[in-house]
Amino acid sequence: MRTYRGNCYAASEALYHLLGGKKKGWTPIYMNTRATGNHWFLKHKSGLIVDITSQQFPKNIKPNYEKGRGTGFLTKRPSKKAKKLMELLTWQEEK
Repeated sequence: MRTYRGNCYAASEALYHLLGGKKKGWTPIYMNTRATGNHWFLKHKSGLIVDITSQQFPKNIKPNYEKGRGTGFLTKRPSKKAKKLMELLTWQEEK
């Protein structure tokens, strides 16, 4: 079985910047889960939750997103890892 852990911070950070961040109503959310430990996701001011790395949780365990708390990322601008993910997510090859 493959494990998908350790990317929620950078993935959420990249998506936060791609979606327009705070200006567009997004907040980074941090929580601690028994299944994976630290976990990051995004919440929109409308209440919409976007957890781009939710596949890391076992199918029978759904995170209790209500336990998350709004916070900021460590840097104002995208980190190196987030920048790389942003390039991968938005790069299009010419044909």
